[in-house]
Amino acid sequence: MNEWWVVPFLMCLVLTGIHGYLGIHVLKRKVIFVDLAMAQIAALGAAYAILLGYDPVEDDRVLYFFSLGFTLIGAAVISLTRMRHEKVPHEAFIGIVYACASAVAMLVLSKAKGEGEHLKHMLVGNLLTVKPSKVWITAAIYAGIGLFHWIHREKFFRISEDPEGAEKSGLSVRFWDFLFYVTFGIVITSSVSIAGVLLVFSYLVVPGVIGVMFAERTRVRVGIAWGVGTAASVAGMLISNSRWDFPTGPSIVAAFAVTLVLAGLVHYVVASERSGIAAGRLVAGAAVVALAIWGTTFLRKADEHHHHEEDEFTRLIEALRSPDVSRQMDAIDHLADRKDPHAAGPILELLKRTTSDLVIEHAAHALAKLGAVEAAPALRELASHDIDPALKIELARSTLELRDPGGFAILIDVLEKQPSAQAARDARALVTEKAGMDMEPSTLRKWWAERGARLRWSSQTKRFE
Repeated sequence: MNEWWVVPFLMCLVLTGIHGYLGIHVLKRKVIFVDLAMAQIAALGAAYAILLGYDPVEDDRVLYFFSLGFTLIGAAVISLTRMRHEKVPHEAFIGIVYACASAVAMLVLSKAKGEGEHLKHMLVGNLLTVKPSKVWITAAIYAGIGLFHWIHREKFFRISEDPEGAEKSGLSVRFWDFLFYVTFGIVITSSVSIAGVLLVFSYLVVPGVIGVMFAERTRVRVGIAWGVGTAASVAGMLISNSRWDFPTGPSIVAAFAVTLVLAGLVHYVVASERSGIAAGRLVAGAAVVALAIWGTTFLRKADEHHHHEEDEFTRLIEALRSPDVSRQMDAIDHLADRKDPHAAGPILELLKRTTSDLVIEHAAHALAKLGAVEAAPALRELASHDIDPALKIELARSTLELRDPGGFAILIDVLEKQPSAQAARDARALVTEKAGMDMEPSTLRKWWAERGARLRWSSQTKRFE
């Protein structure tokens, strides 16, 4: 694991620390999907701030506090919907909150002048571009929340384990429930913007589940959860940084899934009265599954397209010459999926003659997917024209994916012309992804002048150096 992954890995450890603990509470309370509901409420707050005219980049702090404010309201709603005897499961109310928040957010964004793209970034996250300062700030916030929970741990665990007993003892369950969900909401609001919903959900639930499997004492469970979170983070990072070049977030989620399956198998053997027989059953079961998977390979549909491959290729090439833009884009996408290098020439010809921004974008992505390095000069030439900044950014992306550092020059041009806040954000994110540094336009221009001619793609760091 090289230095490029140090900061994202440190953020994973920060997430492991707080979510490993909170996950134990979530399991005891049987509110597994509460983080999804809180995340959607936070998104609704950000959407409302945009509707009021705040910019998602320049006013990011304002959006954060709007999200936090809505999260506090959500915490109150979730804490108040707990029923004493749970005639209706609390999880049902949480699902309703999630659905309602999602629907209202869509309604709000429909009137927000198309500036809701940042919500996709917030829910998906981008672990690789996180800055060291963000790690320390997040760690400090979570440490404060952790200290608060440590001081009041007895109350929180009594409510999580036996809410009716806690209420009979004179404890204000609704008040401490509210405080729990407030702190939980603060954590989720911050975590989702960094790592995305799927990864946060995995950090919250999987380590806690494994901890509950193998231990009864809360401290031991939390310790196991921290160990599992750390191990899965390391495994996911290694998978992502391997020669297969998988995306980081899904790699860590997959590592959590594999860890959970292995833990479940180990628990089955250990908990069985006859461990030897249980282990034998697992071996037999694994053999059956392996045979079943192998057997399905014989069900592969006959590859009839080999008999008509030439005709199919010709049909797609003819579609590129059609005046119908939809047909052109469909043909481009199919040719890219075929990964036939012979398709690069006709797609490049279409790229040079088309006036459709959509066709240009699809063609650029297809040429990058096909590895058509000869297309890089044409992409740079197109980007020099007076076109939409968002399209220029996509041309820069394809150019850089073709291992041509000239894509940075396109991004510099976009940034120096003071584009919209969203375009500026996307351009800088692409620079960070491909160069490993987040630079101001003036710094980027100087960096390009000094190092541009020597930049080469590194397969080790997966960036230009």
